[in-house]
Amino acid sequence: MTAFDLSDLKAAAHGRWPDIHAALSIPARLLNTRKHQPCPHCGGTDRYRYTDHKGSGGYICNQCGHGSGFDLPMLVYGWTFPEAARQVAALLGMGQRPSENPPNARQPESPEPKPERDKQPELIRLFNAAAPIDGTPAALYLKGRGLSDGLIGQSRDLRCHPSLPYWVTRCTDGHTAAPVCIGQYPALLAAVKTPCGTLQGLHKTYLQADRRGGFCKFAGIHPDTGEPLPAKKMTARYAGAFTGAAVHLGSPDTQGRIIAAEGIETALAAWQLFGIPALAALSAHGLHALQWSSETQTLLIAADNDHSRTGRKAAEALTRRAARAGIGGGIWQSETAGFDALNDLNAKQAAKAV
Repeated sequence: MTAFDLSDLKAAAHGRWPDIHAALSIPARLLNTRKHQPCPHCGGTDRYRYTDHKGSGGYICNQCGHGSGFDLPMLVYGWTFPEAARQVAALLGMGQRPSENPPNARQPESPEPKPERDKQPELIRLFNAAAPIDGTPAALYLKGRGLSDGLIGQSRDLRCHPSLPYWVTRCTDGHTAAPVCIGQYPALLAAVKTPCGTLQGLHKTYLQADRRGGFCKFAGIHPDTGEPLPAKKMTARYAGAFTGAAVHLGSPDTQGRIIAAEGIETALAAWQLFGIPALAALSAHGLHALQWSSETQTLLIAADNDHSRTGRKAAEALTRRAARAGIGGGIWQSETAGFDALNDLNAKQAAKAV
C-alpha cells in the first residue's frame, strides 16, 4: 500500500465523507443528517445522528459520545484507527492520481472477533473510590436541578468522584489515534445494576462549577473538531450488559410500588413528586427492556412526553410486559409536550415561588 500522510488524508476526505462512508457500505440510514437513529454500536431507538459537522463526517450518540469520519467505520465494523485510515486512503487513491468521481462502493472485511474483557472489577474499584453523595459537587448539581437535599441523601447507588479523568481520542503523532486526558472533573457516578444487585456498569455525569457557586453539567469542546463533548458517558462491563439493568435509586416501598423513568434526574423528580421510590432505566430502550425486582407488585412509569412518542411507546411496552407477569401499574406523563417529571417539578416549584 502506498504510504500517506494523515494530515493530507484528512484534507482530502474533508467535505467528501458522505460519499466515503457510502462507499464503505455503511447503511444509508446511518448517513441521514435529519433523522435520529439507533446507534450501530449500543442500540437504542433514536440516540444516534449523523452530523457531518463542518464536513468532518462526524456523528453524535447520546451514549457513546461523538466521533469523526474515521470513527464511524470503527464504530460500525470494529476497525482500528489505522485500518479505517487505510480503507479511506485506498478509496481516495492516495499516492495515485486522484479520481474526480466519488469512491466506488466496496464490501468491508469482517474484523476478527476478539474475546471481550470483563471490566467489572475496575468499575467496582472506581465506584468504591468515589465518596458518598451528601455534601459533594454531585449533590449540589442535583440540588441545582430542583431536587431536594433529603431525597438526594436517600438515593442509593449514587456517589461522587472528586476528580474523574475525561478522555478523548486524538491523533497525537499525526498518524495514530490514542486516548488523551483533557482534564479531571468532579463527576456524579451511578451504579447500573441488575435487580439482584450485580454491577453491570457505570453512568457518569461530568460536572463543572457554575457562576452561582454550585455545579452544572460539564460543557467541553473537542480540541480537534470543535464539537461539543458529552457530559454524560456510560461504561458497561461488557457489550450488552446494560440490557435489563437500571440505576436503582430506591427499593419498592412497603406496598411493593416503584416508579421507573428514563433519566436519573427524571426518576428522582418523579420520586419527589409522588413520594414513591424510583429507578432510572437510562433510555427508552432501557425502559423497554427493564427487569424489575421480585419485591415489585406495582410498576409505575413516569414517561417522557417527547415529540417522537419514543418514551411513551417504551412505557406502554413495559406496562404490557409487566401485566403479563401479574404486575400492576400505570403510566404518568406530563400534560406539556416536551416535558418530563423534572420539568413538571421545576414548573410547580416556580409557581409556588411567585
